[in-house]
Formats: sequence, structure tokens, C-alpha cells
Amino acid sequence: MKIRRPFYFLKNALKGMRRNGEMTVTAIVTVTSCLLLFGVFMLLSANINYIGEQIRNQCQIQAYIDFDATYDEEMLVYSQIRNLPNVADCEFVSKADAMEEYRDYLGADASAFDGLEGEEFLRSSVKINMTDIEKAKELVKAIEVIPQVKKVSNRQDVVQRVVDVTDVIRNGSLGAMLILLLVAIFIISNTIKLSVFARKDEIHIMKYVGATASFVRQPFVLEGILTGIIGGAISLVLISFGYNYVIAFMKDFLDIFDLIPFMEILPFMVSTTLIFGVLMGAVGSAIALVKHLKV
Repeated sequence: MKIRRPFYFLKNALKGMRRNGEMTVTAIVTVTSCLLLFGVFMLLSANINYIGEQIRNQCQIQAYIDFDATYDEEMLVYSQIRNLPNVADCEFVSKADAMEEYRDYLGADASAFDGLEGEEFLRSSVKINMTDIEKAKELVKAIEVIPQVKKVSNRQDVVQRVVDVTDVIRNGSLGAMLILLLVAIFIISNTIKLSVFARKDEIHIMKYVGATASFVRQPFVLEGILTGIIGGAISLVLISFGYNYVIAFMKDFLDIFDLIPFMEILPFMVSTTLIFGVLMGAVGSAIALVKHLKV
């Protein structure tokens, strides 16, 4: 009997979904809509983190060396900076290299500098990538005291402001997901209540003949779980099409930052969406049954 019981509950759950087709469709649409919004906020939060890491990785310090420093003195500065704590890696930029970078930046207008050499007015420098941008100020102070270092450029304040904004958006998305989950459970429980109400006589009869609350509850909870799985699957299909369209749009019109490839985040999306779909369906069904089980 114990072996056959799960099949009995599944059979009754499917029968209930068929018998109350309109309510089942309404519940599935509700779950799909909620999980669609949930998935959008989840992708937004994940990509905000992803973009934040890209911004952090672009945060560089550039130390400019005295114009009159010899090549050996420049190499000494480079060596001293490379050995400082919190330096992930660094790159020496000669005056000639700086001139090439400046020409690349100017593009078609670079012809105005024809005949000029970088050695005539540009400084050599060292570009530094950090292991921890939170300690950028300490690293700047350590670089500034090195002999032959004329100036240190640090754009951390600008980067930090961008990172702070991404933190606000990410935390806001997480808060929105939590609120959405609670709202979804409330809506689903009320939707399922209509189905339960239509079958209240059946539930009361089962209770009167001695069926336990658990026995009565399980087909309805399983019905809610199946509704959550179906709604989750539909929302995943819609999200995948929409997300791939957004990635294509970003590449064509706003190729500044990369988004997480969908295949990379898909396992996480599938597991999270289905888990929350099952959770919403199960909890919503359990809440809807509370009143009618008190017989």
C-alpha cells in the first residue's frame, strides 16, 4: 500500500487539475508571471555583480615618472612598484609607448603630431592593477614616496561610485525578489482556494470517514507542486528567448560591458526557478487547505 500511495496521490492530483481546468490554467499563468519577473530580477542581480567585477578589474593606478629620469631610474621605479603589496601586476609604459597610445586615442586627428616624438613632451609611466581595490589609497601613498615618481593618477573614486550604484541595484533586486516571492505565494494560495472551495464537500467527507489531514492534503500539495513546475518551465523558456535577445542587442548597440552567457547561468536559473516554483505551489496549496482541514 505504501508503494502504491505516491501513485494514488499523483493520479488524484492530475485528476484534480483536469477537473478544474480553468483554475489550473489560472494558477499556471500566475506562477509563470511571477517566476518570469523573479527570473528577470535574478538575471539583473547576477549581471550587476558580473559588471561590477568588470569595473573593479578596470580600476588601474598610473604612476608618472620624472621627465628627466634616466632609463635605469625608470626601471628602478618599475621594480619597486612591482614589489609593493597589493600589486597584482604592472606594465611599464615608455614615452614612445605613451605617444602611440595618444595617437590611437586621437584617431584621424593624430596627424597633428607628425614629426613629434614622445620623448619631447610625454612622461614614462607604470600602470598598476591591484589585488584589492579597497586598499587603493594605501597603495597610492606607498607609490608617491618612491623617488622619481612625479604624480600618481587614481580613478578609484569614480569607479567606487559606479560600484556603489551597482550594489544598490543588486540589493534592490534581491529585495524585490523576496517581496515578489511573498506576493506570489499569496496570489497562488488565493487562486488555489477557489479550486479547494469547489471541492470542499469532497474534503469534508474524507475527513468525516477518518482520513488524516496529511492524506487529504498531499494530493492538493502535489497539485500545487506540479503547477509550480509547469509554470517554472514556461517562464524559463520565455526568459531564455528574452535574455538571448538582450545579449544580441547589447553586442550591437552597447558593447561596453559583457553580460553572463546564458548557457553559463542556465543550470543556476533552472534549479532556482524550479525550486521557487515548487515552493510557491506547495506553500500556496498548504495555506489554501488550512481552513477546510479543520473539520
